[in-house]
Amino acid sequence: MATTSVIPAGYTFLNPDTMITVKGKELVEELKKKADGRDPDAFDMYLYNDFFGYAIMDLLETSLISLNSKVAKKSLDEAYSLLEALTVFMDFEAVWTQIDDGDQVKVTNKVYGALAVAVLRGLKKAGRLDKQSFPSLGSLLEGMASLGETLEGSGCKSAYIPVARGIARRLFKDKSKADFELEQKWREEWFKNIKDKEEKKFMAPAMESIAKDKKEDRWYMKGDVANEDARNSSLSLGPVYKEYKTFLSDVPKYPMKGPSWDIADWTPAEKKAFSFDGMTNSDDY
Repeated sequence: MATTSVIPAGYTFLNPDTMITVKGKELVEELKKKADGRDPDAFDMYLYNDFFGYAIMDLLETSLISLNSKVAKKSLDEAYSLLEALTVFMDFEAVWTQIDDGDQVKVTNKVYGALAVAVLRGLKKAGRLDKQSFPSLGSLLEGMASLGETLEGSGCKSAYIPVARGIARRLFKDKSKADFELEQKWREEWFKNIKDKEEKKFMAPAMESIAKDKKEDRWYMKGDVANEDARNSSLSLGPVYKEYKTFLSDVPKYPMKGPSWDIADWTPAEKKAFSFDGMTNSDDY
């Protein structure tokens, strides 16, 4: 007889701290795979310092445009999962924040924030901005705040941080011990079902830490908050998205060296020209 899962249908975990939709996790894995195919180090190659950063920025551009389309079509479930994936990926593959064009980093963060808040506003309008509708909402909001703080460390302004914090505080400040225990059961079931021994070994310390603490990190109880419906020019999607598209119109679509951002698609001859073995003098470095 099959065992009944306690994890809500359509949900899983990326790690013990991050619950996510199954679709969101699939999208994260797709983005990471594409990123690996653009990383010169993975191919023992060197092109120029910011190649990988701009290659990731190109991935973000495609994903942000897709997210805007889903928001415009009011495809809230699809938008939610894509927002989850972007939030995780942008923080995980943070090399894009180090490119030499700081203005592109800022406008990318700005449009991400406007899109994220647009998704949250859409869910609220539909009466679905709650953990019953989206069990991973707490992880998404915490991820947004964490990403925003990372980017503020790079000179960006992240107006969406107090919005994420405000929603989380409103929804979760009265969480009970029973709520935490239920979430822990979800987490334990996910951990038990990890098949890869190395992955399980890697995740074990975080699982033990959460079990030992027996409480969640109430990150949302510290700092300023903002209402998601309050007017804020930095979070007004129409003008912000227009600003983003205008900026992109002057951004090169191809790398300065090499045929495309996707090194995995290059021919052996194209790769050889930039491989460490193929370089003949120090000027290549």
